[in-house]
Amino acid sequence: MRPSALGLLLLAGACQAPVAAPAASVAPKPTSVEAPQKAPSPVWTAAQKGCIEQYLEAHGLDGFGSPRGSMYPGGMPLFDEASGQRLSREEYLAQRHPDILHACGM
Repeated sequence: MRPSALGLLLLAGACQAPVAAPAASVAPKPTSVEAPQKAPSPVWTAAQKGCIEQYLEAHGLDGFGSPRGSMYPGGMPLFDEASGQRLSREEYLAQRHPDILHACGM
């Protein structure tokens, strides 16, 4: 191209009105973040707690339903180091040993 033709092309491009970009449809961000709700711990009556304790004792189990003398990482099985979640003893027994709860009519 000749220098004068190049100059005309540049000048013509500079004189054009700017083109606005189309508006993107973006979903609005939520204003608050709600943490997932944790299910409440089971609530046991004194009679149910007594039944659980008697069952554990009669079967030679520790307070967590494992054989006496069991060793746990971190000292107890209620804390999950991978997830950072801590269970109550009631939640732990309900999840890991439903047979014990069933034996006590729960």
